[in-house]
Amino acid sequence: MRSYATDSPEWQKVTLRIGIISVAIDYVIHWFFQTRNVQIPWWVDAPGVLGIAGGLYEVFEKWLWTIPLLRSIGIVKVPNLNGEWKLQGWTKWSRGQDYQGEAVIKQTWTRISICIETEQSSSKSITASLLVNEDEGITLIYVYRNDPKANVPTTMHSHRGTAVLRLKDDCLEGEYYSGRDRQNFGTLILRRKGDAR
Repeated sequence: MRSYATDSPEWQKVTLRIGIISVAIDYVIHWFFQTRNVQIPWWVDAPGVLGIAGGLYEVFEKWLWTIPLLRSIGIVKVPNLNGEWKLQGWTKWSRGQDYQGEAVIKQTWTRISICIETEQSSSKSITASLLVNEDEGITLIYVYRNDPKANVPTTMHSHRGTAVLRLKDDCLEGEYYSGRDRQNFGTLILRRKGDAR
């Protein structure tokens, strides 16, 4: 997984809140030991504010950001795209015929990877942006590397491309285009398989 860019200001706001909560927790720990006349040795300064903040950040990064309540009260705006998706695509070379595949999206609060597997090739995201303040709705934009499988025509070769997908309910829809040597473009629809969030 790689870090992704977003236009949501939540990363700064949540990080600031984690810092404030960490100071409060450290103060409570200090107060607890002081009221019980427990003398902590100088070499036991852990966890300290930074240790608490790091722990809270990791917990938020992996689990807390997925809690629907945090999304409903506006603390988290980035959608949870984690899970397996059924893919249907069309390309300019397919002459009206669609192709099928599977997509797996792995996501934490600040990192994401998009992997797609079809009969002819597999692709993996290189970089991504998740825009939540677009007029058209939540938009996932990513650059990918596509590698053909051994049994496909020799005219297919490894290439890079870009996909722009918009989230509508539990469906990602949009377009993709590949590098100048492939001169290919098409559309993709990804439908979530069950609720893996």
